Amino acid sequence: MTTFDQDVSHLRQTANAVLLNRIIDACPTSDDIEPWHTLDSLLWPDLSENEDTRREQIPATLDEYGDELRRYIRRFDDLRARRLDALSNYDLGIAYAGIGPERGLASALQAVANHIGRTRAQVLWLLGEQDRLRLPQLALF
Repeated sequence: MTTFDQDVSHLRQTANAVLLNRIIDACPTSDDIEPWHTLDSLLWPDLSENEDTRREQIPATLDEYGDELRRYIRRFDDLRARRLDALSNYDLGIAYAGIGPERGLASALQAVANHIGRTRAQVLWLLGEQDRLRLPQLALF
């Protein structure tokens, strides 16, 4: 009788390399993932309704969403580079057991790509709010 880890190791070793290559070839690079075109207001970052407070919150919120975006990009690039080795045993042996390791990798890439697109849209929304709330510059002369 084999262990769970042995079963997952077997899945990694016997995965279809040609199909894995096709999945990676068809996948955009992280730089090519576009921000979502529409962003439901439920996904707007949580900011104060008071415009002065909101203006003060935006820089830290932009940093937070920028960090989140960088984490998603690192994960996406790791999945592209290391493929099945970037997936945990749980992912391969349980979460994607029904669809197989190749489709599991494709699903993981698609999920992270969606997070990248959403987070990019959130950053753009924040930048738009920052521009909207920018105080006018007064002339010094």
